[in-house]
Amino acid sequence: MNISSRSKILTAGLGLLTPVLLAAQSAGAPPALYKSDAEIMSELDAAARNSNSAAGVSVTVSPGISVRRRMSGVLQYAVMHPYSVEIYRIIEGSGTLVTGGQLKLPLADPGGDNVIRTEHGIEGGLAREVKAGDILVLQPGTPHWFSRIEGEAITYMESRVRVSTAPIQYQ
Repeated sequence: MNISSRSKILTAGLGLLTPVLLAAQSAGAPPALYKSDAEIMSELDAAARNSNSAAGVSVTVSPGISVRRRMSGVLQYAVMHPYSVEIYRIIEGSGTLVTGGQLKLPLADPGGDNVIRTEHGIEGGLAREVKAGDILVLQPGTPHWFSRIEGEAITYMESRVRVSTAPIQYQ
């Protein structure tokens, strides 16, 4: 097949695909999701006024992506997500995040199929001071816990991606 024939086939194919591509673009998700810093912080402030949850408060930006604020003076669960990797980007505040080790028994009621939690912290693990700008990647099945929050709160972007259909315990 010569170049001219290939060009005609390609042009015809694109002509047939153009309406399909345009329909897909107009019917699907927007090309970008956006929430301003002011909007996110305002929503977090409003949610925090009405909550003392151990999970803190969060603003969802997109499925699996949220900005979460945990307040000091509130019981902090130690948790593990057996199916998901989590990525934290600390936005403001600081504290001590313990990763690894073992969740101390007894376990609390689960908050869903992808969370195992306890009110009693973690035995062992690595305690590390985290602050604005730090990034952490928590492998599936990694126990983690804010054992200390400096000041009133710590705020971080949380990306949770389910990567497995079978539970994982990272050791």
